[in-house]
Amino acid sequence: MGELILIRHGQTEWSLSGQHTGRTDIPLTEAGEAAAKSLAPRLAQRYLVAVFSSPLSRA
Repeated sequence: MGELILIRHGQTEWSLSGQHTGRTDIPLTEAGEAAAKSLAPRLAQRYLVAVFSSPLSRA
């Protein structure tokens, strides 16, 4: 059996302040971008069959 990898949206100014972003397309903070980039080496070592992503820029 395969594995399912779930990754949440990255940090935004609204998530820092505790606001609910819902479907609002808020950009990532610098920390959010750094966290997303840090996933690349870990995901590059995996064989991915399918990737599903939100169309929002914070995804």
